[in-house]
Amino acid sequence: MQYIFNVHEGIHEYIKLGRNYPFTPPPTKRCHNAKCNKLVSFRKHGFYERYYYSKEYKGKIVIRRYICPLCGCTISYIPNFCLPGFINAVNHIFEYIYNLFYRKGSINSVINQLNLKKQRTVFKENSILLQKKIH
Repeated sequence: MQYIFNVHEGIHEYIKLGRNYPFTPPPTKRCHNAKCNKLVSFRKHGFYERYYYSKEYKGKIVIRRYICPLCGCTISYIPNFCLPGFINAVNHIFEYIYNLFYRKGSINSVINQLNLKKQRTVFKENSILLQKKIH
């Protein structure tokens, strides 16, 4: 389960501080595991890294994890400039969608315009897999 928290200092300060960032204290809430579903105080459970791609920063960022002391299920607190399940920044995704709908040319020209050369191969692979699933 992933929860989003506000980073008031901005992305550069968050990246600079890394694991030393003053993360939100562990929440007291119901565990999302259906078998547990008890009101617990989650405990700190380390960090993991994920990629983040935007105009301001391209690279790995640190994500804080918490664990339920009863069942062991974990939750992650993601900074508000990230989207769960996406590498790209929110404004980058909207820019891509806008250019996709109002494009003059092919999808490849849109990708080149947005400077996503590395992600082009991933996009092509995903579209091929999607077409195989549809047919």
